[in-house]
Amino acid sequence: MTLGKVYINFFTKQNVRRQLITIFICAIMIPVFFVGGLIYFFSNKQMVQSYKYLAESDAIRVRSILLTTTLPLYDIYESLADDKDLNQLLTTDYKADEEVLAACSQYTRFKQLLAANACLSGIRLYTRPDMLRSFSDKQFFFPIDEEVRSQEWYLKAVSNSGNFWKSSLQKNQIGNSYWELAYYCHIPLPQTGSYAILVMTISNDHLRSLIKDGSSHVYISVNEDPVFYSTLRHYEGNRFPADLDYNASYYSRTGKFMVEGSSAIASVMSLKPYRTDDRIYILSANRNAMPYIHRTQLSFLLILLFALLIPGLIFVLFTGYFSARIQTLRLAMHKVSNNNYEIVDSVLGDDELSAAFSDLKTMVKKIKTAEGEIYAAQIKEQNFSNQQQQMELKLLVNQINPHFLYNTLETIRMKAFSDGNREVATAIKLLGKSMRYVLDNTKTSSTTLDKEIDYITTYLSIQLLRFESRLYYTLNIDDTINPASYQILPLLLQPIVENSISHGIETTGKKGHIIIRIRKSPEDLLISDIYDNGAGMSHETLRKVIAGLSAPPIDREHGIGLYNINSRIKLFYGPEYGLTVKSKENYGTLVTLKIPLYNLSEEDL
Repeated sequence: MTLGKVYINFFTKQNVRRQLITIFICAIMIPVFFVGGLIYFFSNKQMVQSYKYLAESDAIRVRSILLTTTLPLYDIYESLADDKDLNQLLTTDYKADEEVLAACSQYTRFKQLLAANACLSGIRLYTRPDMLRSFSDKQFFFPIDEEVRSQEWYLKAVSNSGNFWKSSLQKNQIGNSYWELAYYCHIPLPQTGSYAILVMTISNDHLRSLIKDGSSHVYISVNEDPVFYSTLRHYEGNRFPADLDYNASYYSRTGKFMVEGSSAIASVMSLKPYRTDDRIYILSANRNAMPYIHRTQLSFLLILLFALLIPGLIFVLFTGYFSARIQTLRLAMHKVSNNNYEIVDSVLGDDELSAAFSDLKTMVKKIKTAEGEIYAAQIKEQNFSNQQQQMELKLLVNQINPHFLYNTLETIRMKAFSDGNREVATAIKLLGKSMRYVLDNTKTSSTTLDKEIDYITTYLSIQLLRFESRLYYTLNIDDTINPASYQILPLLLQPIVENSISHGIETTGKKGHIIIRIRKSPEDLLISDIYDNGAGMSHETLRKVIAGLSAPPIDREHGIGLYNINSRIKLFYGPEYGLTVKSKENYGTLVTLKIPLYNLSEEDL
């Protein structure tokens, strides 16, 4: 006994209600769950990728701002180191503080630099006390006293003659504390054998005007120092909110992070300032991304549940009502079959079942009035029984109502369209069109060539939604062919195209191209070439596939669809027609279909 017979026997042993529910589960719930699962997976993946791209783009933007902000400071340092007036100011041995005050007042270069560079919030120059005595103008010039010598930045500047970046805690004029990024530069004074330390601080307000607050929160720190800048000002001074590899020369990572105790999609990048060994670390985090994705996922699941729950509830109620009517009719028929003519007066409804019950009542009346015509009554009862069997068979055949399926898909499509998800709406529309073509052609032996081509383009459109830019196709039809005037067996070309995608292109991971060419040969044959640039087949696999065109292949993963198509062609058109397969590993596969050109009506076929 074949598997199909086993399934049919198992199916028909169930009562009608269970059969209807089984059909609903297999034909509606499972496909919708499968399609919904695919849409859920790919839409979630796409949303995460989009937020990653936005986070990375924002981090790159902030890094560019920092680069353009910090780069001019080295030029300022070089110009000050070579400034003869500043060098003379720092190396001259002044006799009195008045002379120092006059010399400092006449040096206006620092004021000019602050006015010309909006990124600078301050310039400080530290030099030895014996050079400026005890004088400090408290704005630009500061002596290196004991308090300065105890500072960490001073110890680093003395031990390292190179320049470096460091963040520090500052206080404004009203005593409020804030963090700033400072550039520390060592200026040698060879005339006196001493040195000066130049400190230029970056204005956080200037950075804030360039970076601006957006959907992402930005955190910036230098080396392992605390965060000196954040769009959330309360976080400045805290440790960097992400774990970093401080030993890496360049660090970049984009993905899901825990930022301030909540999940976020963020991007971390490092920047090496010009002519230093420091690293500035930038974190751009969108803390609204994951909640939005979770809300979208929940909304999708609720829509999917609603789309299945409401039709399922209606279907269960309908099957209960329908099954009860059938049971009433069956019980009445059972009584009549046992010569018990006391049955209910009617069955609810006004359809085939009620008509059948009315016929049963009429038959009972005729049996009661024609007791003497036993033989005739038996013949009528037998005929009626045959009619009932045919009716039940018709009901079983028509249990799948395509309109219910199409209406359900249309409801889902309109819901997706109203939610603004045009891609899902388009996918469902294409799926409904594809299923309609398949169901419409399961009971026909022919279709027109243009309908078959339209079905292939619909199928490929669905695949394009799945693969996006990884797949494209080319369809060429000879000008000598009018597809609407030729008829072929339905569902011949689509399984070949499906094989090209699933076994040829999908496994490669590269961009796939399918070429479909339909032409007419000099012998008036319809030739269809379907080529893909996928993985191709080895000589051994190709040999098995070609052998499987004539007999079902042992390897069910290759050639079973081609065998079915080839068998249908040979049975319908003749043994001289069918398929040929050519393939080369890593180059692709070409399947050629050859059938005669028929310009006939469906009745002739």
